[in-house]
Amino acid sequence: MNTALPFVRGDAETIGLTEAFLRDGKLRIEVFAFREGETGAGDAGEARTFALLDRTRPPLHAGESVEVHVVVRNLGVGHTFPGGTNDSNESWIEFFAADGEGREIARSGRIEEDGRLSSDAHVYQAVFVNGESHRIFRRDPQNFRALVFARTIGPGTADVARYRLHVPAALAGRTLTIGARLRWRKFERGFTEFVYEGKDVPDLPVTTIAEHRVDLPVLTPGSPGDRDAAALEAAAAGAPPEDWIRFNDHGIGLLLQGDTKGALDSFRAVEVLDPGRIDGPRNQARVWLSEGNLERAVEKLRRCEEIRPGDAQTAWFWADALVREGRYEEAAQAYRRVLEVFPGDRAAWMGLGRALFLDGAYEESLRALLRVLAIDPEHREAHYHRMLCYRALGASFEAGEAEKAYRKYQIDEDAAQRTNAFRRADPAVNFESLPIHVHG
Repeated sequence: MNTALPFVRGDAETIGLTEAFLRDGKLRIEVFAFREGETGAGDAGEARTFALLDRTRPPLHAGESVEVHVVVRNLGVGHTFPGGTNDSNESWIEFFAADGEGREIARSGRIEEDGRLSSDAHVYQAVFVNGESHRIFRRDPQNFRALVFARTIGPGTADVARYRLHVPAALAGRTLTIGARLRWRKFERGFTEFVYEGKDVPDLPVTTIAEHRVDLPVLTPGSPGDRDAAALEAAAAGAPPEDWIRFNDHGIGLLLQGDTKGALDSFRAVEVLDPGRIDGPRNQARVWLSEGNLERAVEKLRRCEEIRPGDAQTAWFWADALVREGRYEEAAQAYRRVLEVFPGDRAAWMGLGRALFLDGAYEESLRALLRVLAIDPEHREAHYHRMLCYRALGASFEAGEAEKAYRKYQIDEDAAQRTNAFRRADPAVNFESLPIHVHG
C-alpha cells in the first residue's frame, strides 16, 4: 500500500491503482451509534445507546452532549490493518460534524498547515521509544527499545472510536451531519521531513479509504421526539436480518477494548435480530468468559450447540470454560476439535498443551507444545510449559535448555520505565494508548 514512491516519481497510474485497491471493500467505516449523557469513557452506566443511525435517524436535542461511536471493520485485508512498518505508516479517522449548510462544528484528525496530523486524531499505528524514552521517527529498528502502544485491526475484527460531541443550541429545528473518513498516508510527516532533511518536503498523498455520514434532526429541548425506536435492541428488532453484522462489529470493537457491558448489549442485539445465528450467543459467551461468569458462559455455549452442534469455533470457548472448571480431559477434547478444522492454530495447540499439563499428561503435553514451537520458535509460554513438563518427567538437561529459551524471550522489565517517561512527556500519545478513550 505504498503511494509515496509512485508519488515522488510522478507515477499517477500506480497511485490510482493502489488507491482503487484500498477502496475496493477492504475496510468499512460507519457512524453507527451514540450514547446519551455524560457517561464517561467506557462507562455506559444507565445511559442508553442508539444504533443504526443511518436507518433510525434518532433526534438529537439542542444543547446535549453525546458519545458518538464510529466503527471500523477489516473486511478483506487478510492481515492486520495497517500492516508492515507501522511506526512510519499513518492511518487515522477524520471525524467531523457540520450543520445543514455545511458549516463545520467539530473536527478531529485534520492535516495541519505544517503537514502533520493533528494530535487529537484516533490513529492506527505503532509508537516505539529508544533507550532514552524518545519516540522513534526515523525507521531505525535497531534503536527500538519499548512499544508504547500499537493499534491495528485484525482480519475480520473491528475497532470503535469514541467522540464526545456537543450539539449547539443554535441548531434547534435544523439538521446535524456527523461523518467519518478512514484515511491513509504511507509515511507520517516527521519521517518524510527526516528523509528530505527539511528541504522541499513533498506533501505525500492522503487517501480516503472509506467514508460514512448520517444526517440527524436536532430538536428543541423538551419538544416531542421519540428516539426509543433507535435504542439498541429496538433498532435490532426492526432491522433487516443482514444488519446483524453491524451490531456484531460494534460489539467486537467494544469487547476488544474491555467495554464488556456495551459489548454484551450489542451481541444481545445480534441474537434479537437473528435468533438462529450462532454469532450472537457465542459472542455473549466470550463476554461472560472475560468476566469470569462461567454459569452464564456455559448457558450461551449450550445455545450454540443447539444452533450448530460440534462447531469448531465454539469448541474453542468450550475449552476455555472447561479449563476454568478444572475439567482438563474434556478441555483437551475440545481443543482437539478445534485442531481438526484449524490444524495450524498456534493458540489451540498451546491451549491443548496447557490442558494436558494440568491433567498430568506430560508427554502428550510436550508433543502439543513442540507443535507450538514449530509454528513460533519464540513462543515464551510454550517454552515455560515445556520446562515444567521436563521437570515433571525428571529430564533435568532438557528442562534446563527449555528454561534458557524461556528466559531469552522473557518480557523486558525495563520497558515500562521507558514508556512511562515518554507518556508523561507526550499527553496526546498517552491518551491514544488507553484502550478506552473519548475524543473531545
